Amino acid sequence: MNLSNYFFSARGRIGRQEYWLGLLVLIAVSMAVTAVVDPSAMTVENGVVKPPSFAGTVWNLLITWPSAAIAIKRFNDRDWPHWLGYALGGLMAALVVANYNGLLLDPEVMSPAEKLVLLGLVIAFFWSIVENGFHAGTSGANRYGPDPVGGQ
Repeated sequence: MNLSNYFFSARGRIGRQEYWLGLLVLIAVSMAVTAVVDPSAMTVENGVVKPPSFAGTVWNLLITWPSAAIAIKRFNDRDWPHWLGYALGGLMAALVVANYNGLLLDPEVMSPAEKLVLLGLVIAFFWSIVENGFHAGTSGANRYGPDPVGGQ
């Protein structure tokens, strides 16, 4: 699988090692780009968490697709419905937009409804990381393609 397919295609399957490697690459690249386009992202000023800039928000929206594509391929390997990865990407995009609008940034000043939404997002993201990062995929071929680690 070439890098373009790896980061931008939702087709196929990847194993846990490829999942972790992709996440680490995306985190490193995202941190580096954010440091350039939005150096004051998510800083605290006068006790208030500042929302990301427009440029930082655009970057974060752009990085959601590669993140979702990796998750989709990993869900495919687990033989879970591929739409879960799309839903995860949608949640990531919603969080980025909410942060840009000053929502879901600081638990100290959130309304109870915001806290509930943030808790749901944290649970969804944590569940996705546990499912995709720690559980083995389907052994052998499944409806999404051949076993990426060569199992029978």
